[in-house]
Amino acid sequence: MEPILILANIGAVVTTLLGLLGLFLPDKAAAFVSISPVGLNGRSEIRATYGGLFVALGVACIVAQAEMAFMVAGAAWLGASVGRVYSALVDRNSDIKNIGGIMLEAGMGTLLVFPKWFA
Repeated sequence: MEPILILANIGAVVTTLLGLLGLFLPDKAAAFVSISPVGLNGRSEIRATYGGLFVALGVACIVAQAEMAFMVAGAAWLGASVGRVYSALVDRNSDIKNIGGIMLEAGMGTLLVFPKWFA
């Protein structure tokens, strides 16, 4: 593994681990992101979106070891962070969980785009 990819791989592993949480423990994942699934379809949505999607995104980066794969995953995390910043401004959501989410998502995005933007 190239040394420049170490930080990006950390981001990919964390993405995968968060996905495994959503896939296998959807109630814990829902509580972590402050949502409540409605019925079986709600649990299925958590398993799919917070689970399968994140697992696939993280594993694709780990397997590909390609800067562009890490870039796409990083862009997704950074996009989530921008959405939270927008919520903080428009919805006036200054809750500590939202601010923490901004930092987590911006941090994950930065780790993943590091090889492309900072090398």
